[in-house]
Amino acid sequence: MRSLLFTTLLISLASFAQTGPGGVGTSTNNVLWLRANSGVTQSAGAVSQWNDQSGNANHAYLPGAIPTAKPAFVSNSVNGYPSLDFDGTDDQLWVTDAASIDLTQWHFFIVVTADLQKDYNAWMVKGDDGDENWEMLSYSDGNIHTPTKYTDGTRTFPSSAGGQVTTTTFEVIEYSYSTAVGRDVYKNATSIITDNENKTPKVNNLPLYIANERTTTGRCVNGDIAEVVAYNAPLNSTQRIIVNNYLAAKYGRTLGANDIYVQDNPGNGNYDHDVAGIGRLSATSLQTDSRGSGLVQISKAAYTGLGDNEFLLWGHDNAEMDAWGITDFPPTMQGRVARVWRVNEVNGSGTAVDVGNVDITFDLAGLGAVTTSDLRLLVDTDNDGLFADETPISGATNPSGTLYRFSNTAALVNGRRFTIGTMNAVATPLPIELLAFEAEPFGPNVARTSWSTATERNNDHFTVERSLDGVYWEVAGTLAGAGNSTEVLNYELIDDQAFGELIYYRLRQTDNNGAFTLSDTRVVYMEDRLTGPAIYPNPGEGLFTIVWPEAMVGSTRYEVIDAAGRHVPIRSASPTTSMTELDLRGQAPGTYVVRAI
Repeated sequence: MRSLLFTTLLISLASFAQTGPGGVGTSTNNVLWLRANSGVTQSAGAVSQWNDQSGNANHAYLPGAIPTAKPAFVSNSVNGYPSLDFDGTDDQLWVTDAASIDLTQWHFFIVVTADLQKDYNAWMVKGDDGDENWEMLSYSDGNIHTPTKYTDGTRTFPSSAGGQVTTTTFEVIEYSYSTAVGRDVYKNATSIITDNENKTPKVNNLPLYIANERTTTGRCVNGDIAEVVAYNAPLNSTQRIIVNNYLAAKYGRTLGANDIYVQDNPGNGNYDHDVAGIGRLSATSLQTDSRGSGLVQISKAAYTGLGDNEFLLWGHDNAEMDAWGITDFPPTMQGRVARVWRVNEVNGSGTAVDVGNVDITFDLAGLGAVTTSDLRLLVDTDNDGLFADETPISGATNPSGTLYRFSNTAALVNGRRFTIGTMNAVATPLPIELLAFEAEPFGPNVARTSWSTATERNNDHFTVERSLDGVYWEVAGTLAGAGNSTEVLNYELIDDQAFGELIYYRLRQTDNNGAFTLSDTRVVYMEDRLTGPAIYPNPGEGLFTIVWPEAMVGSTRYEVIDAAGRHVPIRSASPTTSMTELDLRGQAPGTYVVRAI
C-alpha cells in the first residue's frame, strides 16, 4: 500500500468584529443575507430552503402549499460560485414575515442575471402588488423598477433605463432608501436611479417573495440569483465601497466607481474570496473594524493614521485551511497554512497610501490546543510570492477564546500577501501534511480507496464520499479514526457500489467536535478494471475478500498455503458473483499464498 501523511488544521467561523458582507454590519443592521455558497438545502439540485446568514434566521423556504416550485441549484455558475436558478414559471422562495424585514428605510444588494428578459422578473417583493413595502423587479429591456407604497396612500415606482439586468452576465444591483435622501439605485456602483422622495414606506406585515410577485400571475423570475443582502438603514459611503468591492471580487465584476480591490484579478493571483475591508472617507463616513465571512479580522480603532480617502481591503486565494504538502515557510519554522491573503492599501482612486498600523486577528476555533507563543505572522515583504525568505513576526496574544492577535503591525503594505504559521508542530500542530489520497478500480462495480495518517488529533472518523458529477456527493463508507496518534496508520475502504464509467471520490475527516476537512478529489475510470483476481485488505487480520473480473467468475475453489508450504484450513464459498470471502481468523500472523482453482 502506498503510504501518505494525513493531518488537518480545522477552522470554524466564530463571531467577532463586524461579520456582515465585506465586514460591514452585524445582525442588528444586516437583517438578511442569502448567499448561494452557504446554507442551501437541496435534493438532487432542487432547493427547498436558503438559510439566512445574517444571524436573524430570516430563512427563505418553499411553503407547503407549493412544494414542487423549487429553484435549481447551479454549481460554478459565476466566477466559481453557485447560484439559484428560477424557471420563470412558478419557482420561488418565501421569507415569512418578521419585524426585522418590515422596513421604512433600507440598503439592498442583489447579484442577478436574467435567463430571459421578460416583463416583471420580480426579484424581490415585500408584500402584495400595489401594497409593496419594497420591491425590485426588471422588465423585458432589463430596466430596474422599484415600486414603494407609502403610509399616506400614495405609490411611486421609478425605473432605470434599459439594459441594467442582462442575460450575459451577473450584475451587482444596489438600492438604498431613506426619507431624508430618497431613492438611489446603482448597477456595479454606477448610479441608474435617484430621486428625492420624502415619505415613509408602509409596513405591510406580509412575506418577502423571492423571484415571484405572488398576487399577480406571470411575474416569476426567469433567471438566477447568487446573493441577497439587506440592511435596515442606508450605509455610509465608505461602507458602500467596501460591500461593492466584496461582491465585485466574489462574482468577477468590474465596478463603475471605486473599484479599489484589485487582488481578485487573475494577474494578481485571484484573491477573490471573503473580501473585507476598513476605510474612511470622512470623520462621519468610516469603517474601522471588519471581519466579514472569513476568519481574519483587521481593526484600526486603537491607532491613528487612517486618513480621509484611505482604505485597506483583503481577500484570500481559497486554499485549504491546512498545511497539506506546504513547504514554503522560513527554515526556523515548522509549517504554515496553505491559505494566503493579499491586501490593497489604497485611496478611492486605487493609488497606494499608508493607513498606519493595524491589529490582525485570526480565529483558530477547531484547532485544539494552541500555544500562543508558537504562532507567527508571515508577510511577503519583498512581494515575490514566497514566504521561505521572510522573517516571521512574533508577539501573538490570545485576547479571548480561540482568537489570536498580532497587534499594532505595520507589515501590511499595498499588494503584500500574508498567512499564519507555527514554530512547534507538536504543541501547535498547524501543519499536518497530506501527501496523497488514492482511489482506483478494483473489480466490476468495485473501487478501492486508501490513505494513511502520520498523526491524528481528536480524530473521530473518516468518510469516503463518491459522486458521479463532482457536485452531488453521497457516502460510500465510514471508518473510525484513531482519536489521537503519532504513528503512521494505514486505512483502506472498498466501495462495492461503484456503478458508472467515471466516479469521483474524496475523503472527509471529522473531529470529535464535528469540525471536518476534505481531501482533494480523485477520479476513477471504471473501464480500467482488473484483468485478474485481487484480494483485500492486504495485509489484513483474518477476513479477506477476493474480487474477480466478471469474465473470469465461475466454479472456483481456493487453497491457502503458508510460508512452510502447508495447506491451511479455510472457510469460503464458491463464487456466484465477482466477490468471495475467505475466513482465516485464528491463523498465526505471517505470509500466505492463495491459489484459485
